[in-house]
Amino acid sequence: MKKAAAIALMLFSITASAEDKTALAQAAEAMEPAVKAYTDYIEKSVLQTFAGNDSPMGEAARSQLRSRERAEMEANRGPMRSVRECMKPNNVIDQDVQECAQGLRQKTWAVAGAECNTVIELTQEH
Repeated sequence: MKKAAAIALMLFSITASAEDKTALAQAAEAMEPAVKAYTDYIEKSVLQTFAGNDSPMGEAARSQLRSRERAEMEANRGPMRSVRECMKPNNVIDQDVQECAQGLRQKTWAVAGAECNTVIELTQEH
């Protein structure tokens, strides 16, 4: 009898439409972002704890942290730019410039080739 009731409940839940969500299912969906944020925080804290040592587990934790950081950067990717637009002064191309060109980093350095030609005249006040 219990098996038949369980099977009937399972079949009913499979055939129920998305509009027929129970209050419990709606509450679970509403809580999902908060639960995800909490679990991400705990996972990152544990990884940072293990990343502080030189053991194989520490290496794996550092690798996982780098992967997570890269995934977050890609999820928040900005507009793609040319390398010329992102180039540092003196035509320097480094990791920052490559990430800028890929839209993973904002350009925070001075424009390549731009020089300050502003002359400020100082006068002495009496």
